[in-house]
Amino acid sequence: MIPSVKRILCHANRSSQASSQAADILVAALRRAGYEVIEGLDSFFSSAPDLLLFLGGDGFLMESMRSLEYPSTQVFGINFGTVGFLMNTKECLPDFISMLKEWNLREEEHAVLEGKVTLEDGSEEVLLAFNDFVVERMSRQAVRLDVYLDEVPFNRYAGDGFVLSTAAGSTAYNLAAGGPVVHPGLQVILVTPLYPHRASPFHSLQFSVIAPLKSRLRIVADDLPKRSMRVVGDGKQMEHVASIEVRDSGRRVRLLRPHTHVFVRTLARKFIGQT
Repeated sequence: MIPSVKRILCHANRSSQASSQAADILVAALRRAGYEVIEGLDSFFSSAPDLLLFLGGDGFLMESMRSLEYPSTQVFGINFGTVGFLMNTKECLPDFISMLKEWNLREEEHAVLEGKVTLEDGSEEVLLAFNDFVVERMSRQAVRLDVYLDEVPFNRYAGDGFVLSTAAGSTAYNLAAGGPVVHPGLQVILVTPLYPHRASPFHSLQFSVIAPLKSRLRIVADDLPKRSMRVVGDGKQMEHVASIEVRDSGRRVRLLRPHTHVFVRTLARKFIGQT
């Protein structure tokens, strides 16, 4: 069944001339084709669009979704950034309206993680991230952390911290830190250490761990406030964190891909250099 798409919210990175010009052309073409197009994020909650259309890079996509509180509305992203692994290529622009009308699209669902953060002063806040949480040291000294997986003591760690990512975030900081790439068809939480101390007194985790999405991961900072900890969730930063508990929020980001999109081919082209 072809979904009924009538109202489209288009949001482009206006700091990029290429993205801005492409958005203007595409919006005009969509309106000529009979679609109602709303521009900018401010109107999202009052307009209830059927589709979100983003033109920019991966960071722009994450920032936009965070601003909208990670809605379940389907998203079609067009890459005007550097890597753009979560986005679709600019080559799809000429055929976008026909793809939309004929629904030559498929959905790629990604989990959104919830991080319950407790600060050193005892206050609490909840962060969301569909890419990753980065737990890291704030000072020149290594953080010392107690790591629990489903409330089972797992590791007493010393080092720079951890990247806690979804499959969507596996190709970002997780990969740069030596973690594995995970196919988007798998719903997991990846735990990848950042520069762990290797000296035997610390017993720091030296490798990535892949846990089921239903898992709960809790990280507690030790030796506070001397060794302060920072948490960054999809770019949003919190400092002086005493602990964070990460689990599945139940929310899902629904990315749309052309039927021609193949994950393995994109992985090979963008990260290995094959065409």
